[in-house]
Amino acid sequence: MEVGFLVHMTDPYKSDWSADSRLLLSGSKDSTLKVWDVRTQKLKQDLPGHEDEVFAVDWSPDGEKVASGGRDRVLKLWMG
Repeated sequence: MEVGFLVHMTDPYKSDWSADSRLLLSGSKDSTLKVWDVRTQKLKQDLPGHEDEVFAVDWSPDGEKVASGGRDRVLKLWMG
């Protein structure tokens, strides 16, 4: 599925829908994660912090946390 409002400095590598499909999480070569509100098509949260490309993103089952991993060999857990 293509979402036309994604804006990273480079193309996203990985994206994942929240359990309720209201939010979309994306990770990119630009070393950031972004949380998008699908209804408004606006950026809800920008999560910088990786030192290199972000290859893996996933929501926790309760939708309150996000995990990310990347080329910097760091796994991050983001609390909402």
